[in-house]
Amino acid sequence: MSLSPSDNYTGASYLGNVKENWLFQLYNQNSYLSFDGSNDYINLGSTSGSSPLSFTSTTKMSACGWIKFPTLGSTEYIFANNSIINWAGVVILKDSSNRLAILWGDTSGAGSTDYELMKTDGTFGADTWTFFAITTDFSLTASDTKIWLGTGSTLTAQTVSNSGTAGITTPTYTSGNAYIGRYFSTYSELDIRSLGFWADELDSDSVTALFNGGDFLSFEEDSGNYDQSSNL
Repeated sequence: MSLSPSDNYTGASYLGNVKENWLFQLYNQNSYLSFDGSNDYINLGSTSGSSPLSFTSTTKMSACGWIKFPTLGSTEYIFANNSIINWAGVVILKDSSNRLAILWGDTSGAGSTDYELMKTDGTFGADTWTFFAITTDFSLTASDTKIWLGTGSTLTAQTVSNSGTAGITTPTYTSGNAYIGRYFSTYSELDIRSLGFWADELDSDSVTALFNGGDFLSFEEDSGNYDQSSNL
């Protein structure tokens, strides 16, 4: 069995030796995961306070990936690291206005005002592969959360606004599972080509390098201006 990386694969593994992890390499070339909005999701397992995806042991985080929404106008959940209590932990989503948003809460309430939510001014297009990157320190200041959206060969830094009123600066929860494509009993319709999380804030040079002019770049290894793979 042999695999040849696609022409647009320019990660460090391609420049050196292709790793013997065929599924990862194949998944990150021209294939992708498609979630039907009915019952498809990925269960990443329990997220206790010591889990890497809990983001409770760090005051910073980043998320980055390639995503496509077949239809627009409804809320679609990309990632949630808590499945027990509403308005707790970290949730990444596209809202009903087709804006990318990151939400965090601390289980202090059960209403729609018991969280912080940072959202973009720019919107997703229908059925269009879009690169996104989010970095945050969970500050209440909107400018401290940075979000980029990229389509074609254009990457745009977004204006971010805060729609939360809870004054929460630390995402916490009691227990639960982390999901991709699901939040509680709500399943999302979306396609994902690549998705990564970092226990730190990616700088703009790293984000630009990962976007790579619209071509896939591996998150696994440092390459060019991307030098933060150790925090992946």
